[in-house]
Amino acid sequence: MVFSIVFFVIYTLGLNKQLAFVHWGWSDFIRALIGALLFLITSLIVVIGHRDGAGIAAGVFGLLAGILFAYDAYITFPTLRKTHTAAPTESPEGV
Repeated sequence: MVFSIVFFVIYTLGLNKQLAFVHWGWSDFIRALIGALLFLITSLIVVIGHRDGAGIAAGVFGLLAGILFAYDAYITFPTLRKTHTAAPTESPEGV
């Protein structure tokens, strides 16, 4: 969650345009992927280990958050794999 807040502040203030040495697309994808894994693992541990209502609710909401982070990574990935157009192979004279 902290990384998400940091990225939100960076994009809101427009710092991503000033800090050009970072590839923001890949860093956003990695943030979403790590967040999904951490939420899913932690939530599964909570759901398995707790039998009270609060523990189960926390685990279910954590699983939902993990699924949303995974969906964010799933949406972000195709934008990183842009297809390149082929260069023309004709000579400039048209021969």
